[in-house]
Amino acid sequence: MKTIWKFELTPNRIQSITVPLGGQILTVHAKGDNAPTLWVLVDPDMPPKERILGVYTTNTEVPDDPGRYVGSFFIYEGSLEFHLFEMESLPEGGTETELD
Repeated sequence: MKTIWKFELTPNRIQSITVPLGGQILTVHAKGDNAPTLWVLVDPDMPPKERILGVYTTNTEVPDDPGRYVGSFFIYEGSLEFHLFEMESLPEGGTETELD
């Protein structure tokens, strides 16, 4: 039996979440002006797997290969725009980082 999990993300940050193996990212949205929320369809009986996510603001630098595009979301009545990508691995440096 599968279920849908949700994760609160941090804007403008490379971060990881732990999701059961085979979890399918469904969508990302901001709820009001709060942090973005990611919904993932999972089988909770599967072993955990770390997933790396990059959240980038419009008009900021993005790596040459930012990963697989997941979606975009807006906060503060659309004045801030963000774009979510799933990455194969952490970028150079190897840790979660705040983006400039």
